[in-house]
Amino acid sequence: MEKGKKGYHWFFRILAILFILFMCLYTVSTNGYLQKINENKALFTEEQIKQFEQDVENGEYVDINDYILPNQVDYSNSYSHLGEDISEFIQYSANKTIALFQEVFSFLFE
Repeated sequence: MEKGKKGYHWFFRILAILFILFMCLYTVSTNGYLQKINENKALFTEEQIKQFEQDVENGEYVDINDYILPNQVDYSNSYSHLGEDISEFIQYSANKTIALFQEVFSFLFE
């Protein structure tokens, strides 16, 4: 009887963790966190354009590297590459399956 209770408790612990994770993601999305990040990027780009125009008007030396956004750090690892590969395989399989069904059903409706 003890084994059944342990599995039962683990199920609800995992369920509680997933619920908390969902609530965190939902809160972030409703507060517009990602929208604010994108607005800041756009503002930074507008500032760079104004600086470029000002430098051109003043006749200063203009180099593209002075005005581009800083490089984003790539945090990908083997797990993210595996996820991308699995996603591409699923997409490829789904497209082939849809094409097969279209061929079969187009024969029926000719």
